[in-house]
Amino acid sequence: MVASSFDATHAVRFDLPSGSVRTRGDDERVLLVPAAALDDLIRSASPQAVEALGRTLGAAIGRRAAARMGDPQGASMDAFVAQLAGEAAICGVGALSVERWGRALVIVVDDSPLVGTLLAPLVSAALEAASGRRTWCALLSRDDRVARVLVGSEQAVGRVREWIASGMEWSEAVTKLHGGGA
Repeated sequence: MVASSFDATHAVRFDLPSGSVRTRGDDERVLLVPAAALDDLIRSASPQAVEALGRTLGAAIGRRAAARMGDPQGASMDAFVAQLAGEAAICGVGALSVERWGRALVIVVDDSPLVGTLLAPLVSAALEAASGRRTWCALLSRDDRVARVLVGSEQAVGRVREWIASGMEWSEAVTKLHGGGA
């Protein structure tokens, strides 16, 4: 079992003579992109393109987190979240943490430069890649500082999306979901 701390040593390697940046674990080449450039891209892209971008970014984070854990299925919740949060922080996504609302799981992303429409697919793909299990997510809320993303079954996420679209507050929707008020 992996300890629930994150070791960022050599997580990102800069090769200045060749002009490349790579991540540890998968040795994937990465690009440092201004958040404003992503915002511009997202504003002009279709919802499907934004979803695909979020899923690609999240999958890379999840793969690196899984590689750090060795056996994600055997990792404690604390160890799993620590590795996922560390990889997300390395990428500049923000500070990830978990809130439990009864049986409901909410991923909190503090201080993210990313727009909300990108965060739900990113979190979903990161969790899938790290755990090896299909995951559904819905953006619950996003303000200047914090985003909250619900993690749940396809049906639960669909119900919460409907309730929020009808004007229900996200916290009431999550409470209703937990209480089985569907």
